[in-house]
Amino acid sequence: MSTIATCYCGGTRIELPEAPTEATQCTCTWCTKSGGLWAYYDVGGPRILSDTYGAVYSPVSPLHEHHFCTRCGCTTYGVSPDYSLEDTAVPERKKMAINVKILDDYELMQSLPVNVIDGRNLW
Repeated sequence: MSTIATCYCGGTRIELPEAPTEATQCTCTWCTKSGGLWAYYDVGGPRILSDTYGAVYSPVSPLHEHHFCTRCGCTTYGVSPDYSLEDTAVPERKKMAINVKILDDYELMQSLPVNVIDGRNLW
């Protein structure tokens, strides 16, 4: 059985390559204000099944892509540099973040251990 993430209205549906085993709460201003709680994957790992009302916000284009649903307002996923906690240089490699708050399996989302990173002061 695959793990699916869906925005509130169903316009965005994402199939994950495997269920997340943890979530990351970043304290940067974007993650804090958008309500994102992230599971990270290699770009191309998650499969976007639909993104009917999807839009992208990018304060530092094209460095960060923050995807959201324009119909229901859910923060859905993002693509960003694969930052390291040890090195503050902007890496060329990118990663994909899925907002675990939109997982269809609520019990799975609730069971994930949450790692907090200080994105407000690291980058």
